[in-house]
Amino acid sequence: MQARSATITGSLILLLSVFLAACAGIDLPPTVPETGVSATAMATDEVVAATTELLPTSLPSDEPSTTSLPGIGETPALMCTPPACAIGETYVCPSGDCPGGCGTVCAPPTPITGPLGPAPTDWESLETWLTTLWRGDVNPAAVRAALQQSGMQKSLEDWRAADLDGDLRDEWILVLYDQSLPGVPFGSAGDLWVVNGEGVIFRYYTAPSTDIYEFIAPTVVSLADLTGDGLPELITDATICGAHTCYNNYRITGLRDGALVDLVLAPPVAEGEPPGTAITMSYADSKLADVDNEGLPEFLVHGGTIGSAGAGVVRPRTEVWGWDGTAVSLAETILDPSGYRHHILYEANDRMAAGDLDGALALYETAINDAALRDDGFAYAPEQTRADISAFAAFRLILIDLMQGNAERAASRLAWLQMTYPESPTTGAALTLVSEWAGPDGAAALCARIEDSMATLDNPTGALADMGYGNPSLGAADFCP
Repeated sequence: MQARSATITGSLILLLSVFLAACAGIDLPPTVPETGVSATAMATDEVVAATTELLPTSLPSDEPSTTSLPGIGETPALMCTPPACAIGETYVCPSGDCPGGCGTVCAPPTPITGPLGPAPTDWESLETWLTTLWRGDVNPAAVRAALQQSGMQKSLEDWRAADLDGDLRDEWILVLYDQSLPGVPFGSAGDLWVVNGEGVIFRYYTAPSTDIYEFIAPTVVSLADLTGDGLPELITDATICGAHTCYNNYRITGLRDGALVDLVLAPPVAEGEPPGTAITMSYADSKLADVDNEGLPEFLVHGGTIGSAGAGVVRPRTEVWGWDGTAVSLAETILDPSGYRHHILYEANDRMAAGDLDGALALYETAINDAALRDDGFAYAPEQTRADISAFAAFRLILIDLMQGNAERAASRLAWLQMTYPESPTTGAALTLVSEWAGPDGAAALCARIEDSMATLDNPTGALADMGYGNPSLGAADFCP
């Protein structure tokens, strides 16, 4: 080893003397070997060969890879491949001397301490700003303060933090306001973002809008595990108001296939349209409760009234939304108690349509006989409203009696109808029903003939055709369910 070191040292000294002599203008002996190669060239070749042989092209596997780029008269330059750092880490040189990147290591980012400046107010810069701060583990209180300082948030209610993806690190859930658009009495323009080290992983609106009605900042209603996966779902609400009525629009967002998506599967608004992704109800309030005692909370939404006088008297309700294994869907509708006669009739119709004949029968009888029920009409006097409701309920009672094989009771109800409302078109329809009844198998054809006949009359259901746009409109096609 000592002999080899001496050889290296001698070669380097020889190389150095050659270049020093050249720089000093000293003439070297003009001895030329027989091969025609100068002594200077021979000396240089030997040094380069020796140097190249002794400089490794790479360091051991536990060090950054190194490449030697030797050249005549040049100091070899080392180039090292930096190690792979995790998200948020930075490269540092512990020794203070890392030529070519050699010796650099990964280190956590320098903590950002103290108050921050105001947050950016443009959406593109804001995303980068938030992502950088999240990766740097910046104190959320400082981020909130910066957002409020720039007007992008208004209060602590605009901030939530929760582990939505199961990586044991909280995402930031941020209600953000767009100050470039004017506000409205029921809200402000803005968006809701979920932020982590990957950036904005969920947006309530996919892109900003210049239409305030298309870009109302939602509010965070709650965070709760509705699916049983051990992770919270995010419940939000964006309230939209018209001339007379405000509607709440609830969305439930949770993890599916590694991404945050809408979990609500609502009935289509109109026939032929796709299912909805929001729970919509007028003047609604909400709460979480385990109504079926199965260990998971359901989302209960109560409301349904309408502020416009043209809607008539509308019955409030509670909708129970719960996890069905694949989506959050409507599990049950619970009607508020009502003292209005037309509400009892509508409930009886719903029971009959669902096949609950006994439940419908009891409600139809209540609609006829309960004197305490209110007869507030919309376009008709209360007396006419009660008469039309009672006649329609009597027709349905006769139909139920016939379907249950009780012809005697059906005949008795027909006699009451003929005596009480002899001029009502419904009385004539009931007479046809009883006289031509041939059993349940022929009920559909008989009902179709009755409804076709009623359709030739001018408003055969009277007040029930218009109890306000917030209530069902009953006509000739509604006599049989």
